[in-house]
Amino acid sequence: MRVPSYFINFIALLNLVNSQSAPNVCFCATSGSCNGIGGGGNGGGTGTGTDGTVVNSQVFCQSGLERCCPSTGYQCGRRYPPVAGARQPIPGSGQANYGAYPWLAVIMGQTDLSFQGTGALIDHMHVLTVAHKLNQSLASGQPFIVQLGRWDGLSEVIPYQTFTVMRIFSHPSFNPSNLQNDVAILRLSQSVNLGATPTVGTACLPTNMISGVRCMVAGYGSANFGGQITSNLLKEVDLPLVDQFTCQNLLRSTRLGQNFILDQSSFLCAGGELGKDACTGDGGAPLVCQVANQWFVFGLVAWGIGCGSSNVPGVYVNVVNYMSWIQQTTNSP
Repeated sequence: MRVPSYFINFIALLNLVNSQSAPNVCFCATSGSCNGIGGGGNGGGTGTGTDGTVVNSQVFCQSGLERCCPSTGYQCGRRYPPVAGARQPIPGSGQANYGAYPWLAVIMGQTDLSFQGTGALIDHMHVLTVAHKLNQSLASGQPFIVQLGRWDGLSEVIPYQTFTVMRIFSHPSFNPSNLQNDVAILRLSQSVNLGATPTVGTACLPTNMISGVRCMVAGYGSANFGGQITSNLLKEVDLPLVDQFTCQNLLRSTRLGQNFILDQSSFLCAGGELGKDACTGDGGAPLVCQVANQWFVFGLVAWGIGCGSSNVPGVYVNVVNYMSWIQQTTNSP
C-alpha cells in the first residue's frame, strides 16, 4: 500500500442497499468527538469499565472522556469517532486510523496462520473477497480463519475477533487464467455481533455504479512491487475511480499491448496516480466509496501492472455486477 494524501469526501444520492438493525454500540471517546452520532453522559470518572468496551450494555468512561452511542440502530458502512487510548498513526506514513475500516476482514490459513488476503464483511455471516486469493490454500486443504477489528495485531485497544470459516463459495464462472468473475464469499461458522464494538461492522453493498469520485482502499500489502509482501499495520490510500474506456486505453500502453480488452463486466479501475496504489498482498481488499455518510464496497483488489505508476490504474472486481450472485449466495443454505 503506497503512502497517500488524505481522501476527498463526496455526497451522492443513489439507490443503494442499507442493511441490518442491531443494538447500538457505545464506547469512550475524547470529549466533543461524538457530535453528529449521539452520545453524552457518564464522563465523570467512574472508572468502572475499560475504554471502548461494552460492559453489561453500559460503558463507563474515565474523566475527560465521553460515552458515544449512535442515536439510531446499527447501520452498514459507518465509521465511529476514534476510540480513546488508541495508538495514533504516524503522520505521512499512510497508516490508517485505528477502527477506520471496521468492515475489513483479514483472511488467514487456520493451520499455519499464513496471511492469505483481505475482504469485506457484508453481513453478520459473510465476507466478500476475491477467488484467486483462496485457490492455493483450497488445493492444499487448509481451512481458513477470519480476523475482524484488526489494526496491527498487537496494540488494539479493543481486541480483534477471530472466526473460523464454515464454507467457501467461489463464483461458478471464475477463470483463474484471466481472473474473470474473480469473486468469492466466505461463510463464517458463527454470527458476528454487529453493533457490539466500533471496530467491527459491515460495508454497504451498492446497486448502482458511481463515477467521478475518489474512494479508499486499506490493506496490509507492500509499498512497492517486489517489496515485503505484507505490512503489520493497516495502511490506506485514496484513489480516483477511472472510467473503463480510459482505463483500457491506459492499460494498452503497458506490456498488455494495444490488443488488450478490459472485461467491463468483471472489472472496474481506480488509481493511476504516481506512488498511490494497492499492491502485492492487497488482493481482495475492498475499494470503498462514501455515499451520504456511509461507505459502500464498489470494488475488490484484483490485479494490476506494477504498483503506483503514473497513468496505470489498478483493476478491481466490479462488485455492482455481482450483486445478484452475492445476494443469492448469502441467502442460500
